[in-house]
Amino acid sequence: MEKPIATNWGYRGFVLVSCSFVVFELIFVTLYSSTSWFGTDIRYLGIPVVLLLLPVSHWSLLSFERKLLLQIASPIRNGLPLIIYWNWLKLGDSALTIGLRKVAYSAVDELKLTIWGNLHVRTRALRLGAAGSADSSRVEKAGVNESTDLIFKLPLGVVSPSFQKKFIETIEAANPNVLINARLRKRLSQKDVAASQIIGVMGAAILLIVLLDLGQASYTYLDILKNYYHADLSARKHEKADAERYFEQGEKLLKESLPMSWIKIKFFDEGNGAAGVKVARAEALWHLGRRQEAVDECRNALKLSPRAFRINLRLARMLNAMDSPEEARAEIEESMKIKEDSFLPRGYMVALEFERAGKDEAQKLYETYVKELDEQLFGEEPVWPPGGERFLHDIWYRDDLTFVFDKLLKVKPRP
Repeated sequence: MEKPIATNWGYRGFVLVSCSFVVFELIFVTLYSSTSWFGTDIRYLGIPVVLLLLPVSHWSLLSFERKLLLQIASPIRNGLPLIIYWNWLKLGDSALTIGLRKVAYSAVDELKLTIWGNLHVRTRALRLGAAGSADSSRVEKAGVNESTDLIFKLPLGVVSPSFQKKFIETIEAANPNVLINARLRKRLSQKDVAASQIIGVMGAAILLIVLLDLGQASYTYLDILKNYYHADLSARKHEKADAERYFEQGEKLLKESLPMSWIKIKFFDEGNGAAGVKVARAEALWHLGRRQEAVDECRNALKLSPRAFRINLRLARMLNAMDSPEEARAEIEESMKIKEDSFLPRGYMVALEFERAGKDEAQKLYETYVKELDEQLFGEEPVWPPGGERFLHDIWYRDDLTFVFDKLLKVKPRP
């Protein structure tokens, strides 16, 4: 009866948590992209969702070892499992089995451990014939230097040293002429230290703690963004009481999020994620009429994400609406330094110049910008080959359009 060699617990834990992480991220992206969950308070669901995903991921990973999925994946993996999880391979009386592949021990002529930790199982049977490897006289005639062909490869470190030795001994017993490279010999000579197994389990446990932390922090993050979004939406509809209520809920969640969370720091205190929270908060503050607080929060967002030129443009719109055109121009100039090949910040500047000094001055500024772009980007025209003209990679949002063209076209203020 074939006996499967089990993978070690540290490796199983690592694969299980990694699979759960991928599924959790897909769920997070789905929630982030939809509003169907807005009626639910999900801040407490992060950890339960992770704990629920662990058994789901476990049974999903086990299914990769079942015959049906092995057959489906066969064109891609040539009979090998897509993912090695619970079992490594099976040792039978005369052959080893992995997935749908079955290889006679006598057909294995070389075992080679690579620098990446992969075990290559190789044979001469493809060159000498089906019985060539088992026929010692033919091997001697061909010479030990006869090159071998790869049958399959698989990671070696995912099983305990005792199982590694058992596998090698089984192959050597069936084929005494098998070649084993120096790296594999060195690995086999190492003592079976229990500490190495404990380290693997501890690594998987730490990874699980990080995933639980991610679950709690990311669901809190979504709930905070939801409340700021509702506050902004209600304020735009002039529903001030609702807007204030949602805003306070967002503020409360922001203050009460886990204090000893590493992921919480990444979401709320560092990088682009934290900058996004501050921008959402600034938008809510702006439409609640707390304009200076909104400006201050945008400046805080810029400290976290100094290359996010759109925050500069958002600040410029706010400052211009607060009758601070010079400060607005300074923010636009900063965005122009960050995004040198974009016309969007220049469009902002032309619009401000038109509003400040009139059409003639705005036209001069526009011609200056076009000349700069000709020198730095477009070059001389016509170009060869035809259709090879360079172009601007500008993306305009609605706020960009209304800011620029409302001024250029002298559109009356909207209610």
